[in-house]
Amino acid sequence: MRALFLLLVINLFTSESLSNHTNYEEGLAEFALDFAAAAYAVDPAKCIRKHGLSILIQAKVACDYAYDQCWAFVAYNDSIVVTAIRGTQTKLQLITELVETMSAPKRPFPSGGSVQRYFYIAVKSLWKQGFGEKLKKLAEQLPNARFLFTGHSLGGALASLTSSLFAFQQKDKVTSDRIFLITFGQPRVGNMDYGAGHDSLVPQSWRLIHRYDIVAHLPYCYESLWSRQCSGLYNHGPYHHGTEIWYPESMGGTSNYLPLYRICNGTPQNEDQICSNSAYIHYNVADHLLYFNKTVSDYGEAGCPA
Repeated sequence: MRALFLLLVINLFTSESLSNHTNYEEGLAEFALDFAAAAYAVDPAKCIRKHGLSILIQAKVACDYAYDQCWAFVAYNDSIVVTAIRGTQTKLQLITELVETMSAPKRPFPSGGSVQRYFYIAVKSLWKQGFGEKLKKLAEQLPNARFLFTGHSLGGALASLTSSLFAFQQKDKVTSDRIFLITFGQPRVGNMDYGAGHDSLVPQSWRLIHRYDIVAHLPYCYESLWSRQCSGLYNHGPYHHGTEIWYPESMGGTSNYLPLYRICNGTPQNEDQICSNSAYIHYNVADHLLYFNKTVSDYGEAGCPA
């Protein structure tokens, strides 16, 4: 049964109907989670083989001054190319992220806007390892393939940047309807201009947030004077890109025949005040670790068991 489900998900990528489809699909998110989780594994091959893909490139690079490692891989078949990046692994790495995102100046990003320095340095390191060149070659060799970028936590932030950079660099070869981003517990990556540029380049982009996941609200946005609404603060403040998918309770299934998630298209744009931003008094770390009822890192290290 699970094999049939996965085949249907893969068929979504290859169907013509998806080319003009920008609605959130939970089955596609569950498919992406296996790859986001696999990025935590020393050997992600077991998770990847489950979906009939092969690893093209895998890298471990130092991504900050504390020499924390960022792990990533590209896996593919003739229909799908998946880039997955590991999330925050240690408490020290999380502290380093927080310090750098709150204190270091943002860096201009090639696709537009400015982004947090920590994330910029990490993506630059991955590109130096050949990720950009490998993706470029796949875009040339597989003219009909879909490109999915995914990650959990820090991995989600880096997946956001790599999807934007890929879409920008390959805009003459790969149309936006073939590029997808699905992240889990992704922190804010850049300023409002980066968010606008990302939304233009990668319109099929979804940020999943489980309940009161605190990391999805870091670094904290600037709030307008008279309300708790996030403000771009003349492009200086951290600001999300679209589109938030909020699961206020459990993940997966339905409640009274209704989905358990909200598609957050309210105001402010990309920082919908009635979605997860409204639950600030409940923010916690525990919800960050769990997506689709799986502890993401443990699930990946175990080989993504059925």
